Amino acid sequence: MRETGNDGARPQVRLSVLGGLAATVEGRPVDLGGLRQRSLLAALIAAFPREVSADRLLEQVWHDAAEPSVSSLHFGISKLRDRLEPDRRRGAAGVIVRSGTRYQLYLPADRIDAHRFATHLTAAESACAAGDSVRGIRHYEAALSEWRGAPYADVADADFVRPEIARLTALELGARKALVELRLDHGRIDAALADAEALVSAHPLDERVWELAALARYRAGRQSEALAALRDIRRLLDTELGVEPGVRLRELETAILRHDEDLLRGPRVPEPIATPAGAPSTPIPVPRTQLIGRATELGDIGRAVGAARLVTLVGTGGVGKTRLAVETCRRLPAGDGPWWVDLAPVESDDLVTATVAAALQVRGASSPERLADIVATRECVLLLDNCEHVLDGVAAVAHTLLTRCPGVRILATSREPLTVDGEHVLDVPPLDDSDAVELFAARAAGVVDGWTLDDRVREPVSRICAGLDGIPLAVELAAAQLRVLSEQQIADGLDDRFTLLTGGARTAPARQRRLADTIDWSYRLLDPAEARLLREIAVFAGNFDIDAAAAVHGASAPMAILEPLTGLVRRSLLRVRPSTSPRRYRLLQTIREFALARCEPDELEQVRVAHRRCVLERSQAAADHLHGPRSAQILEALSADLAEQRSAIASAAADGDPGYVLRLAAALHWFWYRLGFIEEGITAITTALAATEAPGHGVDATTLARALGGLGGLHYLSGNPGLGAAATTRAAQVADAAGDLDTAAWMRSWTTYMRVVAEPFPDAQVAARAAVADVRAVGQPWQLAEALMIEGMILRFGNRPDAAGETLREAVAVAERCGHRWAVASASWTLGRCAMDAGDIADARTSVRTMQTTLESDGDVTSWLVMVHLAAALAARCGRPADGARLLGAVRALGGRIGFLPEVMDPLEAPREAGEVRSALSPAEFEAGVAEGANLTRAAVNALVSTIVAETANHDQRTISSR
Repeated sequence: MRETGNDGARPQVRLSVLGGLAATVEGRPVDLGGLRQRSLLAALIAAFPREVSADRLLEQVWHDAAEPSVSSLHFGISKLRDRLEPDRRRGAAGVIVRSGTRYQLYLPADRIDAHRFATHLTAAESACAAGDSVRGIRHYEAALSEWRGAPYADVADADFVRPEIARLTALELGARKALVELRLDHGRIDAALADAEALVSAHPLDERVWELAALARYRAGRQSEALAALRDIRRLLDTELGVEPGVRLRELETAILRHDEDLLRGPRVPEPIATPAGAPSTPIPVPRTQLIGRATELGDIGRAVGAARLVTLVGTGGVGKTRLAVETCRRLPAGDGPWWVDLAPVESDDLVTATVAAALQVRGASSPERLADIVATRECVLLLDNCEHVLDGVAAVAHTLLTRCPGVRILATSREPLTVDGEHVLDVPPLDDSDAVELFAARAAGVVDGWTLDDRVREPVSRICAGLDGIPLAVELAAAQLRVLSEQQIADGLDDRFTLLTGGARTAPARQRRLADTIDWSYRLLDPAEARLLREIAVFAGNFDIDAAAAVHGASAPMAILEPLTGLVRRSLLRVRPSTSPRRYRLLQTIREFALARCEPDELEQVRVAHRRCVLERSQAAADHLHGPRSAQILEALSADLAEQRSAIASAAADGDPGYVLRLAAALHWFWYRLGFIEEGITAITTALAATEAPGHGVDATTLARALGGLGGLHYLSGNPGLGAAATTRAAQVADAAGDLDTAAWMRSWTTYMRVVAEPFPDAQVAARAAVADVRAVGQPWQLAEALMIEGMILRFGNRPDAAGETLREAVAVAERCGHRWAVASASWTLGRCAMDAGDIADARTSVRTMQTTLESDGDVTSWLVMVHLAAALAARCGRPADGARLLGAVRALGGRIGFLPEVMDPLEAPREAGEVRSALSPAEFEAGVAEGANLTRAAVNALVSTIVAETANHDQRTISSR
């Protein structure tokens, strides 16, 4: 349970980690004690603003103790509190707060120097991105003024701070480099030079630092010293690392030697790839259309080509690899090359060497070795285009040239990597939504004279581009159809995209004249196992993990499909979501539909049945943990599978299997409740219930009872407690008849609550107490926590605040013991209302903070909105009604998107909470605040709630002080 109590006047505590751990209270330094105390504070700061568990703190701080005990932690926390808040009264919430077994620093972020440092850096980057470099300089200077030395210096040996030390140190170095650049841009040469020289001393092997130092010396009129700096770094790199300086340093040296005037005037060191040095004198194709978007990709490729001798662009067919490679080559300085080698027409690995030799205008090169002998002294870039079907031949040539020709660099395009030592692989993604729309508009203007992207066509064009996954070739083929079809017809025709998207340019390669041919080019390169797996995983509507793919495949274990799965990823037919753990994968919709079209009818039916079975088994396994301590992870996992759940419901409905839908609903209803899929869940369950009335479609009683219980909860959220009570009453009856006593008792508790919400009745308290007794006798702990919570709510309705508080606190205790975080939050909701009834703002604040912390960690939606609604009333009580109006506006906007509004769900109480806010403002002020709140994001709402809770604490302190 979160510590509670009226706060005393809390002192101004400031914490520092940059240059060592330190603290001040009211501006006076504080002795933090020994290493253990300092490590404990460091662990809390490193976790800020998140909570950290007692077990984690013991592991971090007492890792060297034989048997670290919780009492040691409690003693350490107590000593820290004594030092940071010597006047804090026992039981009062302070700088270190506890929620159950978790601890958290509770103070504004600007009281910690590392957070001020990071905030200034973010502001500096945003200012520079917006073109306001003057403001960027100010923020960089402000950030670096916080830097007093190495972070966490006196506890740096602790393992848990090392990642944070590395992060902060990297940020500091990047900030200092950026500040030198900006000062050079603005002609502040002396300051830039001093900073650059200091960086050279601190980071003697960082090429960018030497580059800036040399440029600063050159602009200061010290050319010889600039050249000396470049010679120094060349010698250092050779001595320490055995490598040559990078391209940027060599380019800079050349520019300085020739007294380049642009170098004196230019805003920054020129990027060797980004700025063309003149028209190419090599046979690189000249694009006939404008390149749309791709600034990020061009920058990434340019840097990669400057740093690595073999760069391979991979990606699905039609994604624009060749165009990006050509554009990169066009921006290279003129010289020997770049040379374009089109390998698409080459039909054999044995012909690759001859094709490359012909492009290089070399005769007599019958083998990669002979070709290497001839070009050994040349310095050039080779663009090897369309390598995927002759990978062995390309790999042999690339390996030999790179090994024996130090001046040769290779940029390759392929649907899979070459797998050559030293290869730098860049995955070319599809266009984002806005760039795809811009590409469509540019191509459409060339197809239909006078075509413009106006409001009339914007929606179908956006739908076309999204439906085609932003694949440039597909977008261009779609735009070409404007000759005969309207934008709406093209959008509606995407269900048959492979018939629709034909008719590419006559001059395009044959495989790029139709979308189907582009994908078929890759499909024909698959082996039978890869092709089969591609057809099977095409059943997934969204992204999936290897376990799900193995289940659909019918494999005995996930690793059994690793080889063909890897093959699909390698060939750019399957995309990996790299930030996920476990890894998740997805097919672009165009590839998915291509693969489904390759399924025979029997195979497709078998795959769909396997998919439904997989979704049901995963959902049922997850449901067992939804009311326990793993709820956050389980809700996240179910959210990741949401598209599959919807697809399985649609598939079962299409196949006439309503029983499947009820079994899935019995597992998912609580997930739907928590995340706000209200109407979706109601529709699925009611439709399936109606269909199961027909003979042969029934389900077992336990499944039926749970699905009915879920329907009741969703009806309650939608503002129909009467329908909810009817569903839970039937659920209890079905469960009783089946001998499912715990479900029956639990449903009777919920029935009592919904009946009270619909229309209060005299025996509600008796019914609620009886339900608690039944659940206590036969139910599970999480069910008991909910039953106690419901009894506490009903006791409050009956004007029995003391009994309500006692029962609700028992509900919290039971819920904490079994890890049912939602029940902790929901019981705290009513405890907060009890506190506000009694005018105890401090306890109300504690309840709101408990709700926010618990619900945010779970990613809850509906109860989180309820918390925000309560916080709005709290804000009004504390003299911040304008913020309360903003929170109400956010609740209405965010809740409106899912069809959930607390004032509809809770007609007994929520309208009064809104009324407190409304009555404290004029109508115009209230509506202005609501309108402003409608634009807030969830993160902004959380920040505002946290501010209100903190300000409420200050309000309490001022009130107490005034007494």
